[in-house]
Amino acid sequence: MIKPDSVPEPWYTTTLNVWTLAGVLVAVLALAKATGQGWRLTFGRRRDLTRRLRKIAPGVRHGYVESLLGEPVWLSHTDVPLMAFVEPEKAGEDGSMKLTVRTWRLAWWGYLVTWSDDEMVLMYALTTTSWWFRPRILIHQTPIRLGKTPLAALGEAMGHRAWLGSRRFGYVEYHYFGNPGGYRDWYAGVNDIGYKAVAPDTDAFADDSELHGPLSAEGLAAYRARTPINTIVVSGAGIFEGVEVGAFFGMALGADQDLVRLTWPQYHVLDRRLGPLRRRLAARRSGSPARG
Repeated sequence: MIKPDSVPEPWYTTTLNVWTLAGVLVAVLALAKATGQGWRLTFGRRRDLTRRLRKIAPGVRHGYVESLLGEPVWLSHTDVPLMAFVEPEKAGEDGSMKLTVRTWRLAWWGYLVTWSDDEMVLMYALTTTSWWFRPRILIHQTPIRLGKTPLAALGEAMGHRAWLGSRRFGYVEYHYFGNPGGYRDWYAGVNDIGYKAVAPDTDAFADDSELHGPLSAEGLAAYRARTPINTIVVSGAGIFEGVEVGAFFGMALGADQDLVRLTWPQYHVLDRRLGPLRRRLAARRSGSPARG
């Protein structure tokens, strides 16, 4: 009787190896996490930043904002007069409240400013400084794109203020929509360090002798039609004096140019090899002689 040859052992096995499967799953998860982090740090950085900014609102803890954006670059304190004593224990003897002003630099795309008391954010401002960062914002029922949509798209404002100095300028207008708008106050305008910042004309002011205050009817209509919004301020409740008329913001709606400009590349003390080339390119665009 002839016996069949023995069947050779296969070079592979179909037996489920739990430890091998676990190792493969761990490797896949690690690769997916690394890919996601790489995307958020490169091509998806702008979208990731916009996603985090959408989580900020009046009333959130300032620690929550720091968990989203890290520690602010600038921090200061200011005393602001109150219009109404919502919480009298937080007001000083002179009827003012001490606020902490924090400013974040959002890469090279813009700035975020928050005004907070000891616990929560009362108001925040977002300014775009780059064509690459033009987030979509819904103001009540009007969608706008920061750095692109003109002021006239918001309809008639409840009040406005413009200012024009020797090197600084700005504009702010006030909007309020009641309960449909979540009882928030909206301040749209122009920051002089923002993207496509347009200065008001000297002959557009209602009072020709003063280059700060309201614009004339004709000047206001022309300015709002041609000027894109590069800064939005959102407030939970207008309890501070001077906010509606814009005096609260001083010479800057949002981030202050005189505060943040020393971190710009042209002011860096420790230069790098690309510094002279960038200065020459900037000088060629502006038509001024290059330094260095």
